[in-house]
Amino acid sequence: MPSASSSAPTGEQGTGGSAGTSGGAADAGGTGDTPASKGFDKALGMNEAAEATYKDDDGATQLEIKPTKVEKGSWDDFKGFDLKDTDTKNLVPYYLVMSYTSKGGAEPWVTTWDAKRDALVSPDQEVGRLTTLDDFDKCPNVDPNLKPGQFKKGMTENACKVYMVPKDKPLYVRWGIGGTGEDVKPIVWKVVD
Repeated sequence: MPSASSSAPTGEQGTGGSAGTSGGAADAGGTGDTPASKGFDKALGMNEAAEATYKDDDGATQLEIKPTKVEKGSWDDFKGFDLKDTDTKNLVPYYLVMSYTSKGGAEPWVTTWDAKRDALVSPDQEVGRLTTLDDFDKCPNVDPNLKPGQFKKGMTENACKVYMVPKDKPLYVRWGIGGTGEDVKPIVWKVVD
């Protein structure tokens, strides 16, 4: 287990904040479309793949994206971490892995598409996220099996993030807005009932 001083998680996005753009499962990769504001009635399910185009300075990469694993954690998993500035009351940590497979297009050396992911409990309520500064075995934020180099067609990257979810709430993951690259019509999956 890494030491607390080098791996203290930091909170990002408090619960109850506005999620920015709300939306349901959108037609993947569309730009300029207004997402549904009624809720997540068209959310995809776990392991259900969607296709999207990720565009940045390297060009456009066609991706197949899906959540492949969600695991309910425990705050005991963070023994040795400094959580004193993180409000964990009535929250549960969830480890959520997203899979990105290149279907062709640009072959960047550094992939940044996971920065377009966030998690929500409703269309207008994001959940907080913990960022570990070092490797965290239960949820590696960089795929340990991915070798440095160009991300070529057929390659898959898996990235895990730790979300702090209010107890007894559903959990949705959204991809397509924020982070790096051009924003697209968001895709939403329901990963916890």
